[in-house]
Amino acid sequence: LCRSDGQRGVVTGMTCLVTVGSTKFEALTTHLDAKAEVFLKELQKRGINKLLFQIGKSEIQPKKLPKICAENKVQFECFAFTKEFNKILSSCSLVISHAGAGSISETLSLKKPLLVVVNETLMDNHQEELAEAMAKEGYLYWCMVPKVLDVLHTADFTRLKEYPKPDAKAFADFLDEELGFR
Repeated sequence: LCRSDGQRGVVTGMTCLVTVGSTKFEALTTHLDAKAEVFLKELQKRGINKLLFQIGKSEIQPKKLPKICAENKVQFECFAFTKEFNKILSSCSLVISHAGAGSISETLSLKKPLLVVVNETLMDNHQEELAEAMAKEGYLYWCMVPKVLDVLHTADFTRLKEYPKPDAKAFADFLDEELGFR
């Protein structure tokens, strides 16, 4: 798709990943692109020198961000999907993600600082409730699209709690109980 410096999966320095998952989340893409200068300044304050932007099924790609990034010597890449997603995610210093349960749990299991942005067009899927509950527990920050830059500006990601590892025995015990094996 679009690229200004670097190759996919090659990460040097600190990287921010913006991910919209497998659906369309054009409101997030267009908002961050419209506010490209402010967004990039906030990332640079945090030491970010590479921005990866996953757009999913959207046909809308950032237009201003590649130019602003190039002018500020920040690597930029935009892509729909990649088989290297887990490798990219594990190499990131900051993740800005849609509020899908899979994306949240995968990011937190890798102990990555996470800012979740709720897709208001998908409100029937309880994204806001999940994001709010996880934030209340101290695992992530969350917001709606219009507030993403405000939250990014004020968030102290060092204060987030580490997400606990899943307890396979507890799950097995639960299944045994539910299925009447105990």
